[in-house]
Amino acid sequence: MISVNETGFLPYAVKLAVSDKDGSFYIVDDNEGKRLDTGVVAIPAGYDETAGHDVYRLDFSGVSDPGIYHIESEEGESSAAFKVEPHVYKTLKNSLLKAFYFRRCGAHLPRRHAGPFERGICHTEKSRFLGSEEACLLHKGWHDAGDYGRYVSAGAVAAAHMLYAYELFPEAFREEVNIPESENEIPDILNECRYELEFLSEMQDEDGGVHHKVTPFVFSEFIMPEDETCEQFIFPVTSMATADFAAVMCIASRVYAEYDPAFARDCMHQAYMAGQWLAEHPENTDFHNPEGCNTGEYKDSSDKDERMWAYAELIRCDHEAGNKNDRSIMAASARRESRHDRYLKLLREAFAEYVKDHPHSDNRSVDDGFGWQDVSAFAAAAVIFDPMNYAGEELREQMTGILKERADEFVNMQEEGYPLSMMKQDFVWGSNMVVSNRAGVMLLAGLALRQKIDQKLESLEEQISALKLDIEVYEEAALNQIHYILGMNAMDRSYVTGFGDHAVKNPHNRVTVADRVARPIPGEVSGGPCILLADATIKNCADENTPPQKCYIDDHMSYSTNEVSIYWNSSLLFAVAYFDR
Repeated sequence: MISVNETGFLPYAVKLAVSDKDGSFYIVDDNEGKRLDTGVVAIPAGYDETAGHDVYRLDFSGVSDPGIYHIESEEGESSAAFKVEPHVYKTLKNSLLKAFYFRRCGAHLPRRHAGPFERGICHTEKSRFLGSEEACLLHKGWHDAGDYGRYVSAGAVAAAHMLYAYELFPEAFREEVNIPESENEIPDILNECRYELEFLSEMQDEDGGVHHKVTPFVFSEFIMPEDETCEQFIFPVTSMATADFAAVMCIASRVYAEYDPAFARDCMHQAYMAGQWLAEHPENTDFHNPEGCNTGEYKDSSDKDERMWAYAELIRCDHEAGNKNDRSIMAASARRESRHDRYLKLLREAFAEYVKDHPHSDNRSVDDGFGWQDVSAFAAAAVIFDPMNYAGEELREQMTGILKERADEFVNMQEEGYPLSMMKQDFVWGSNMVVSNRAGVMLLAGLALRQKIDQKLESLEEQISALKLDIEVYEEAALNQIHYILGMNAMDRSYVTGFGDHAVKNPHNRVTVADRVARPIPGEVSGGPCILLADATIKNCADENTPPQKCYIDDHMSYSTNEVSIYWNSSLLFAVAYFDR
């Protein structure tokens, strides 16, 4: 087997494939139909227990001319085809973004925007508050995963991946992706995020608390969303959802200020309300499904990281927003100073408790902090990339240190076997999210170091050179994570629908099963291998002795290995957009 990124490589980048056997290998130009003189270096990388075989890394970095290629061995084994070109990830990036459009709730998706995946409007009836006869109509939002539920923390994290990407590298999002709002002079990534943000805003109570989710009581069968007519329930307020909401609304208030000041002010006001609720409710209200309910729980035994993220964003946005509507500048300034002091105190307390609860240990894997259950890397981003440094230099340095420590750990994981920042125990439900999250953390660490250089700190020239070298190392390691998802793995599988000769074709997605379209919606990320063996389908072809990378099957019934989800898409979008800007 020769596995390779089936989408392709940037001309300037290090280019690796993986074989499970040693030997001689050649690059074949598919356009010319002949072998290149450029050599392929086979580098023994040892036995990889996550893959269950010996690994030979095939380095063909000398291939830089644009074209379509594949790799062959002397024995006649071939890899999938791949491209080399300057914007090799552009179509992938746009498809990862467009996939969110196909997840819109409460919208008709017409053929001019959805092509063969057109469908009718769904979930138009009122949703009932759990345990009450009161009901309300909730608009918009994204269907979360293979089901049609809408979950606040999942949506907030997905939107945050996208909004931070836009803030940090806006040049990646100049192209339109053919959604109804295209051509309105607002980047389509912001048009799409707003569809979710407007739903999130409706999940907030008058006192500032935010409800956890809106779903049926039990999952529906494999039907189209417009056919899911069972009663929808709004589940109780949680501190986790409220904190995630506060944070993402703060980001939105900054990002949308240029395009829609009124919407940005509304986001900031709702963030303030959520922040006030958090300050008045210091306890964690961990969520658990009531008896008989089986829709997604998104439970979390600690909300310290969510609060940390919320407070970090509230500090930053409170200062940036100001209070232009207040007649008394002095009164407004005093209120901001009071809020700043309160939120800074709460941020420091949450950070100290988070660090105490997450000691570094060599016998366990490292949290990435870039997913829904641990959002500490989001908190770090809020502090580190605040141009005014309102949280203070001490916290910025501490956050940078944690981010760099994690990035270094992820780089070191790639020393042997597959160049992949994963340990055996990391192949959990949604392992591909872990892969792309770790790419994101390495890229954030590199951006933090680049900021140090841009700030022209009083450093010796050698120190600046060392920072630049670290950035290059993080970028290469992050690309290896992307290569894994796009085909350089033990399954020889691209885990993104529509991308690669061996791409996923049967994801666990109710629309894909029910829409009678032969191919899946392009640009959706499969959850990937999962050692939990949590469904009957994967149990039929894997057991506890199966290597982690091979605990996967491309079958829509395998929800624990082949489901799709918005925050898996958004995480990979963040990483891919970094390299296509």
